[in-house]
Amino acid sequence: MRALLLSMLALLCLVFPAPARALVGDSDEAFGLDGSIRNISGAIDNFNPSPFWLPTNGGDAFSQTILRLTAMGAPTHWLSYELHAVQTLDYSSGGASSGAFSLVPGVTRFRALDATWTPDASGKLTATTLLDRFAVKFSPEWGDITIGRQAITFGKAFFWNPLDVFLAFDPLQFDREYKPGVDALRVDIPLGDFSGITLVGALGREITPTGSYLTGNKAFDADWYGSAVLARFFTLYENYDLSLQAGKIYGGYQVGGGASGEVMEWLELRIEAACFRAMDSLGVYASPLHLPASYLGPLVEDHATAVLGIGHRFENTLHVQMEYLFNGQGEPDRLSLGLVRVSHGQSYHMGRHVLGVTASYEILPIVTGQLAAIASLDARSAQIQPSVTWSASDNVEVVGGAIVSLGDRPVGVSPLVPRLQSEFGTFPDFYFLEVKAYF
Repeated sequence: MRALLLSMLALLCLVFPAPARALVGDSDEAFGLDGSIRNISGAIDNFNPSPFWLPTNGGDAFSQTILRLTAMGAPTHWLSYELHAVQTLDYSSGGASSGAFSLVPGVTRFRALDATWTPDASGKLTATTLLDRFAVKFSPEWGDITIGRQAITFGKAFFWNPLDVFLAFDPLQFDREYKPGVDALRVDIPLGDFSGITLVGALGREITPTGSYLTGNKAFDADWYGSAVLARFFTLYENYDLSLQAGKIYGGYQVGGGASGEVMEWLELRIEAACFRAMDSLGVYASPLHLPASYLGPLVEDHATAVLGIGHRFENTLHVQMEYLFNGQGEPDRLSLGLVRVSHGQSYHMGRHVLGVTASYEILPIVTGQLAAIASLDARSAQIQPSVTWSASDNVEVVGGAIVSLGDRPVGVSPLVPRLQSEFGTFPDFYFLEVKAYF
C-alpha cells in the first residue's frame, strides 16, 4: 500500500507540477523547505546467449521514483544547515537492476551511520527511506566548519576524477544534480581570494565485494580501512586553477594534483593525476564465486591514475569535451578480475587506456541534445549514450536516451565462471526516460 501511494503521488506531481517556489519559508533565511520528485524508467535489452541470465530472459524493465524533501536555512550569519530526506520506490521486473541509473546511494563508502530504512521489500517493489544529507556549517571569521553527512567534490574533470575520492559520479551518469553525502568533518580555510586549504576527516567502514558492510549492518560503525583523513591545497596561478592533495582515503593512501584553465583563450585544458598505496584490508579478497581460481588476488593494489582532458565551447552552443584516462588498476588481460574491481568501486574500468568524448548542442532554447561515448582502447569495446533534454517548464524537465554497449559478448555455461571477451560487451543495452519536477 505504501508503495502504491508513493507511485500515485509521483504521477500526480509530474503531470500537474506546482509553481517553482519553496514549499515553506526561505532557505536563505532561518528555514526553507523545498522538494523534488522524479521518475526514471527504462528497459534492459539482454543479449543472448549469455551466462548471466536465462536464454528466455531477453529483456527486463526497471523504474525508480524518488521524492526528495530538502530543508535548509541560515539562522545567523555564522550558522547554516541542510537536511535531505528521501523516499524511493524501486521496481524490477525480474532480477534486473537500474544500476548506474540509480539516483540515490545504497550501501556506500564513508558512511558510518546507517540512516536507511526499507519497510517494504516484497516481490518486485522496494520502498526505501533514507537521510541522504544532514549537516551543519559554522562560519567563524577565519573559515568554515561543516559537520555531518555532506556532499564533497574535488577535481574538475568530466568523465573521471582521480582526486574526487568521496563518491564520484559514474563516468556515464547523466543526472549529476544530487551527489550523495559522506559522514565527515570538513574545515575550509581561505588564504586569499582564490587560494585556500581544505581538511576532511570522513568516517566509514570496509565494504565486501558483494557491496555489504564487512562488519554487518550495524546502525553505526567505522574502521580505519574505510575512513579518510585528507588535506587539500588550491590556488590560482596565471589563470590556471592548481590543486594538491594528500592523505588516507578508502583502502590506502593517496597523493595527487590537478590543473585546469584555458590555452590561448579558446581551448579548455584539464589535468588530474594521483598515486595510490594500498594498505592491508581485513582479508577481503575476490572469492571463487566472482573469479576463476587462477584470478584470485587482492581487490586493491598500488597504482597510478591520470586524466588529460580538452574541450571547447563554440558560439553556436556546441560544446565538445574529450578526455583520456590511464587507469592503473585496469586488467585488460584479466577482465574477470577487472570486473570485480569495477563492481567494488576500486577501478573505473576493466581496461587501462580509455577515451571519452561528449558533445552537447542547443537544438532549441528548451531542447538540448547530447552524445557521449567511452571507448576502452585495450579492452576492445565502447559504450555510446545519446540523450535529449526538454525543459517542459520552469520546474519540469524530461530526459530521454539510451546506453548502447559495443563489443564481444561473454561466453560460458555458468554465471559463476563466465569468460569475458571485452569490457563494455559485458553489459546489456539500456533505454531510459526521466521526468523530474521541483516544488
